[in-house]
Amino acid sequence: MATNNSTAILDLIRANVQKLRAEKEEAESVDWSERRSWWQQQIRQLYDHVEEVLRPLVESGDLQVSRRLQTIHEESLGQYEVEALHLSIGLRGVVLKPIGSVIIGGVGRIDLQGPEGTARLILATPNGQNDRQYKANAKWHVTAPSRPLPLAEMDDKTFLELFAQLIGIRSE
Repeated sequence: MATNNSTAILDLIRANVQKLRAEKEEAESVDWSERRSWWQQQIRQLYDHVEEVLRPLVESGDLQVSRRLQTIHEESLGQYEVEALHLSIGLRGVVLKPIGSVIIGGVGRIDLQGPEGTARLILATPNGQNDRQYKANAKWHVTAPSRPLPLAEMDDKTFLELFAQLIGIRSE
């Protein structure tokens, strides 16, 4: 027999059943194959842009760039291959390693790992928009694992500062 306290909670649950069913239907309507292809394209576009930003260092022979295949498995997207981007100066390097597309707080995550630490690139939408709006509005943001919020939108200067920091180059 339900008490007054449990009846109130049951009423609250009933009042939200429609919303929860709608969320389930939306999740089931996502074309995960298309989402995986979009995510792989976002990774390639990011790497192409990073290589363009770093082109002067590559052309002078100061920076070596390579891409290496890695396999990711996500429950919704299945198993798929993407590239990790390796950036090296001398014996030091930074790796941009895709983690996944189905994440809390965004529609993609790439970890940057270097000798001086780790950072994250989060492909996020404004105001946590749902999957139906992610393609047109997603932008790369930078965050540190120890301080996931707030996200700072990534631009060329932010990326270069982050790369320098992770590889161990400090301004004097």
